[in-house]
Amino acid sequence: IHNGVLVQDNVEIKGTTPYIGWPKNPSHGKGPLMLQDHGDNSRVSFRNIWLREL
Repeated sequence: IHNGVLVQDNVEIKGTTPYIGWPKNPSHGKGPLMLQDHGDNSRVSFRNIWLREL
């Protein structure tokens, strides 16, 4: 909901969201999972995160 208007409902995002062109999903290798907060000194917590090999 953006400014009180429903913009997306039951939509799957299939990659990046460029201004023009199809979504891109560049492959990447194995690496650490990195979680990020907004850095505005608000309390952020993460829980129930599961990883599985695809």
